[in-house]
Amino acid sequence: MQQHSLIEELENAVRSGSTESRVNTLRRITDLFLHDANRLNEEQIAVFDDVLCHLAAKIETTALVELGTRLAPVDVAPVGVIKRLALDDDIAVAAPVLTGSKRLTASDLVEVVQTKGQAHLLAISQRTTLDSQVTDVLVTRGDGKVVTP
Repeated sequence: MQQHSLIEELENAVRSGSTESRVNTLRRITDLFLHDANRLNEEQIAVFDDVLCHLAAKIETTALVELGTRLAPVDVAPVGVIKRLALDDDIAVAAPVLTGSKRLTASDLVEVVQTKGQAHLLAISQRTTLDSQVTDVLVTRGDGKVVTP
């Protein structure tokens, strides 16, 4: 019954246009994902990814920041939404996943370094580990704050 009501809530939130209902639905779906994340297979994670990406496209910045902060430390976080957050122009949205998500590949990080500003590069430079291909591009594009620890 709870699953059915959540699906109805999602459909209503997307249709209604209400920011508050979309944010509340996003939180509930994120909670549901986080509760079962370590037990989900990639196909199930992909379903959450589709739903979260759909909602993320229609919510305000503060909710995106919250979403990124909650998903960044999760080793099995949905890849699509993590990439979407990482590529967001607003560094407040992108920073949590750029600094901490293990779901971003070296190619993803290189794309961010090549297409975003210094704040994004600085966030990437603060990761605990970086591939040499990422550091090479960081050194080329980064300013003094990015290059100097």
